[in-house]
Amino acid sequence: MKNQPKNLIIHHSAVSRYRNSCQYTAINNYHKNLGWGGIGYHYLIEPNGRIMAGREENIVGAHCCQKYMNFLSIGICLTGNLDTEKPTSAQIFALRDLLRKLTKKYKISKNNIWFHRDFAPKTCPGKNMDRGFVRSLVTNK
Repeated sequence: MKNQPKNLIIHHSAVSRYRNSCQYTAINNYHKNLGWGGIGYHYLIEPNGRIMAGREENIVGAHCCQKYMNFLSIGICLTGNLDTEKPTSAQIFALRDLLRKLTKKYKISKNNIWFHRDFAPKTCPGKNMDRGFVRSLVTNK
């Protein structure tokens, strides 16, 4: 069990959707092989906008190298290599709806929506994701 989340952390899978259009099973298997007991994200958003549930929200994630942040956050991963391809419109709409739901449910400020690169020397969630744009998707805070 973990405390109530205070942050949302956005990721990308870094695997092109053209290489693998449905990545949930591959990511879940990869994370199991790392010894994580299953997918480390709480949500995964496929190119068609389908939101796939990963870990339950009350279970600590395994998605941020700053381990204390796993206790304080919900991890959301958009599939695709967002360094080289843009998120699909369906992914953006799904992300918007999910962010609005989670920020309202947990009373999380849009200023507490982070990118994985804020905590690690990576580009995650990719060069084609803009923090200001993502935060602007949330209208309730």
